[in-house]
Amino acid sequence: MTIIAILLSFGLCHFVRELGRFRKSQWLTTWVNFSNDAFGKLPLWQDVLGFLVIITVPLTVLLLVNHLLISAFGSTGSFLLALAVLIYSFGPRDLDTDVAEVVEAENQEDRDNALARLLRKPIPEDSGEVRAAAVEAVFREALRRWFGVIFWFAVLGIAGALLYRLVDWLVHEKHDLSQDQLGLFTRLQQIMDWPAAQLMTLSLAIATDFDSVFTAWKSYHDEQGHGLFDGDNGFLLSSACRIVLTGHAARDGYADELEGPMTCLQQAMDLTWRILGVWLTVLALLLLIGVIV
Repeated sequence: MTIIAILLSFGLCHFVRELGRFRKSQWLTTWVNFSNDAFGKLPLWQDVLGFLVIITVPLTVLLLVNHLLISAFGSTGSFLLALAVLIYSFGPRDLDTDVAEVVEAENQEDRDNALARLLRKPIPEDSGEVRAAAVEAVFREALRRWFGVIFWFAVLGIAGALLYRLVDWLVHEKHDLSQDQLGLFTRLQQIMDWPAAQLMTLSLAIATDFDSVFTAWKSYHDEQGHGLFDGDNGFLLSSACRIVLTGHAARDGYADELEGPMTCLQQAMDLTWRILGVWLTVLALLLLIGVIV
């Protein structure tokens, strides 16, 4: 049911774009504000206690709803809830749509506006920096919109998928959090991103040039001067840039037919689809041998 839910939710998100309108986080802002008003005077609320309450209550409610649906409708109720949670957790926007808005823009102003939204920052002035930033943005957004959700859904079910999305919202959107709470949520996101990013990098190596990806992955860790489990997930972005900007992605089939002013962006998006294909293949194999259900 895991892989079926993932495939079906992806298909619905792709063909029914209006579903993206339901991915709202206003309720989370309301919940954080209510928690601060109700429990703000408790000891350690500005630290670990607030961190735990803010994140565990929504997950507990979700699991209670899942239990009620199973009691009422059996596995069908659980499957439908999983489908809804995945559709809600992917996003907040469709990555392929955001990339298409940049590539297919009719004029430079529209392209710059769409690219700035994708980068989540002003566009660099240097053309080389623009290409690198575009590739990094596609893979960073793919991790946060798709692969992080898929990984934790496969590991922890619906609670894992929603947990990943809530943490991402709490870190990257404006909420009334203390610095200690924000620091804990940021660290939790780093922990949750790490295995998904490592598997994305491995899948990129399988789908393209293993030696080039491994070299970039190793060089990043050597240059950063930290251990395998330390630091951020820049190894993924470094590997992606190595493959796209050095031309490896343009010498292996479909990608060499891409053209246009933002070819690197198209190639990066093509590679994320390939990575998704590798992940779904592995999930299918795990399903066949009974590791997942």
